Amino acid sequence: MLNILKNFFFNLTNLQRKNFYYLQILVIIMTITEITSIALIIPLMTLVSDPSILEGENLLAVLYMKSNASDPYNFMFILGLIILINLIISALFSMYVTWRMSMFATKIGVEIGNKLYSYYLSQDWLFHTINSSSDMTKKIATETLRITNDIFLPLMNLNARIVLATFIISIMLVYDPIILISSLTIFATTYILLFIFVRKHLEKNSEEISKMTLNRFKLMNEAFGGIKEILLLGRTENLKKNFINSGKKLSHSFGINRTIAQMPRYFLELIVFSLMIFLILYLIIEDHKSLESALPILSVYALVAIKLLPALQQIYFSVAVIKGNLSAFETIQEDLENANKYKPTNIEESNLTWPKSNKIELQNISFTYPGNEKPTISNLSLTINPNNLIGFVGTSGSGKSTLIDIIIGLLTPQQGNIQINQNLLNKKNLRAWQNKIGFVPQEIFLSEGSIAENITFGMSKDLINEEQVKKVLKLAHLNDWVAELDNGINTKIGERGVQISGGQRQRLGIARALYYDADILVFDEGTSSLDGISEKKIMDAVHDLSGQKTLIMIAHRLKTVKKCDQIHMMEKGQIVDSGTYEQLIERNKNFKEMSFYS
Repeated sequence: MLNILKNFFFNLTNLQRKNFYYLQILVIIMTITEITSIALIIPLMTLVSDPSILEGENLLAVLYMKSNASDPYNFMFILGLIILINLIISALFSMYVTWRMSMFATKIGVEIGNKLYSYYLSQDWLFHTINSSSDMTKKIATETLRITNDIFLPLMNLNARIVLATFIISIMLVYDPIILISSLTIFATTYILLFIFVRKHLEKNSEEISKMTLNRFKLMNEAFGGIKEILLLGRTENLKKNFINSGKKLSHSFGINRTIAQMPRYFLELIVFSLMIFLILYLIIEDHKSLESALPILSVYALVAIKLLPALQQIYFSVAVIKGNLSAFETIQEDLENANKYKPTNIEESNLTWPKSNKIELQNISFTYPGNEKPTISNLSLTINPNNLIGFVGTSGSGKSTLIDIIIGLLTPQQGNIQINQNLLNKKNLRAWQNKIGFVPQEIFLSEGSIAENITFGMSKDLINEEQVKKVLKLAHLNDWVAELDNGINTKIGERGVQISGGQRQRLGIARALYYDADILVFDEGTSSLDGISEKKIMDAVHDLSGQKTLIMIAHRLKTVKKCDQIHMMEKGQIVDSGTYEQLIERNKNFKEMSFYS
């Protein structure tokens, strides 16, 4: 536990650690004010029980003489008023410090979430192909919240209560060490036995909480992402059952952890106050006079118990909660450490301008996905001449999409080079190269924003060029559809584009690719969701650009590549044949067979 907390503290920024130390100073001051309140009550209770002490030679008697109070009761009133003011100040200051600690802990969680979000967004495409989006979302949204509420805030409270308990124990040590040692022995024994008993349960439940939280995120993503199929297949009840069951397990684990954390409170309250009651009953039976003299002391111990017991309980509660939620930090620890170490790639040449004519050369390219033994792309060489219309065909798993990802710079080959106009493609000029590319994936992601916002996806609203939006809508054959909408390009299309057809979705993706007037357009089966008429319109528009831009197409249906200047057939990560449509039909049996099914 201590090592994990040490690692957590190490991953804080210098400013965060500085603020933490500052808050600890405030905690000490808060503790002093609380202790002062208790300390002032002791002489008041003593004075109330025996006003005659003002006639002796003690500190109270000296203060009474200097106070100019008219009588002992007037002095008691003044002393009580001072104590009341001190209590009010102490309470207000404690609330302020508690607020500062809560705000600081929340800020820590938010900043960790921001750091993880930025880190994930900065990673390359390969990172996202091997990591679950549900897992990343869970880490940002849930685990950081657990760190805030169940690790850092309890840690702050733990430090505060330790300081408070230390001060109280120090005072009581001076006041009556025998009773203090006896009481602490009882308290410590109770806490140790309870913690030994529940430790395994805390660890087990912590793992279960992380597991069930991730499972619920996955169930939500699967349900909402595939809602159409789920409704059609009638799988809603099964999914609801799984989600409810995971919720029961999650709430059960949370409930046990919270219950365990509160257990000592009831045991200690029972022990302490039972002992006080037994003592009072004993004095009532045995000696009434002893009872009268013991009442002030008992009152003091009762007041001390009111402060000390919650402090000890908070210490135990904080340790239990922290122990039960350390898995939240363990879950994100590696990513957080990587985020702290991560330095953005030097993109000083990102404003580099490439010429309009772009000759693409792939030289002995090989690429293997992590965890795979066989390469997806194997020793492939290829030249794409400027302003040509190029097609890639092949069966599923032949490496077409991976090759495209390499060409557009989303994947970096382990072997070989990529040259653009005889310039080696590298990290420094990658951004400039990608700025020249328009990409239409097979599955178009749409937000719940407007048509214009989806076409300019990721751009600030105030930077949107509406004229350019209208231009690309026309090019994508969407202008007639948009003209019929009440709000035109400002029409909201609904979350994930559920309010539009598959063809319209695909054409919006094409419009998005055309918005920046890219020199190179890449279609990863970009017309696969279109009906025959829509596909023809799009392909006519694409062919209109032939000779003006470099067009690269992954084809699902061979008829979409009929007009290509060059078609490359792929098998097992290699180009096995190249030529025009007519040439391949004539000489390649596999290509000819594919044409019958397109």
